[in-house]
Amino acid sequence: MKIKKVFTIIMLAACTYVAAQNTGTPAGNKTFFVSKAGTLVSMLTEDEANSITHLTLTGKLNAIDFKHLRDEFKNLQVLDISNASISTYAGKGGTFPDRFYIYPPNCVPAYAFCRQTSDSTFTGKSTLQKVILSEKIKNIEDAAFKGCENLKICQVRKKTAPNLLPEALADSITAIFVPLGSSDSYRAKKHWDTFAVIEGEPVEAFVQVGLMGSLASELVEAGLQPKDVNFLTVEGKLDAADFILIRDYMPNLVAIDLSNCNATAIPEYTFTQKKYLLRIQLPKGLKSIGQRAFSGCGRLCGTLVLPAGVTAIEYGAFMGCDNLRHVVATGNKITTLGDNLFGDGKSKLIYK
Repeated sequence: MKIKKVFTIIMLAACTYVAAQNTGTPAGNKTFFVSKAGTLVSMLTEDEANSITHLTLTGKLNAIDFKHLRDEFKNLQVLDISNASISTYAGKGGTFPDRFYIYPPNCVPAYAFCRQTSDSTFTGKSTLQKVILSEKIKNIEDAAFKGCENLKICQVRKKTAPNLLPEALADSITAIFVPLGSSDSYRAKKHWDTFAVIEGEPVEAFVQVGLMGSLASELVEAGLQPKDVNFLTVEGKLDAADFILIRDYMPNLVAIDLSNCNATAIPEYTFTQKKYLLRIQLPKGLKSIGQRAFSGCGRLCGTLVLPAGVTAIEYGAFMGCDNLRHVVATGNKITTLGDNLFGDGKSKLIYK
């Protein structure tokens, strides 16, 4: 018997509507109309604010509202302000640390989700995973999302790129989703050019596979085309056919989690030239990485931790991964180490 379980989250505005029809709106999903800027906090208690994970706001907001969103709403994961306007505010009650500040209209305020915790330390809102911004947005101001280490999606409804000010977003963490036909506007504008900019709605899929070679059929049965998937988590059994699917038919991957699949090898060229790929979690039982498996993944960043059982890394496995700081070997079992792993004559492989 084939055993399978597929959970798919298509991150569209319509998704909430479908869920509400079938099971009722989840307790953590709330929508508020804010008729007067600066009054969001008066509309709910502290406990109610802390129970919200997905929040949609319409009406009028200002920097006071953003300060409450930042400092309260302890479990906020998704914020949709695509149908809200942002009003001018001048005063000390906004997000800028301890000073009078003039916040311009229709701009995500400076330090909107980054709070000063000491004289020299700033902490981003760690719960925040996705934000949807209006077509009216003019600027994303200084340090607006600085330190938001889990903000994987910033979706902007505007077809022409707004101004992106210093430290507003981290290109190593956040992928940018924009309207169809507008990616060139973003890539051509200062500060946006280093981001993974993808047209359309972000799509996330979580798949449990009970039969090898069936990843494609599982996705299609769930109503998804592999080419559309941006965030993929796979558990269960994968074989060579599944890795070919990932290699040849999933060009828009931003993140992939294989930690709970059975694979012991990443075949050669599997992730070559995945230009949007920011992060990957490798199978826990991984033993080998094929030649040029990640070559040309120029946005793969940070530190990649290898499972302790890895024994072989083949030629040029990380060639062209210019933003990858280190590859950390957690075991001492690597017996086969190919030449030119990183393609730049420098070794980023360290043992821990």
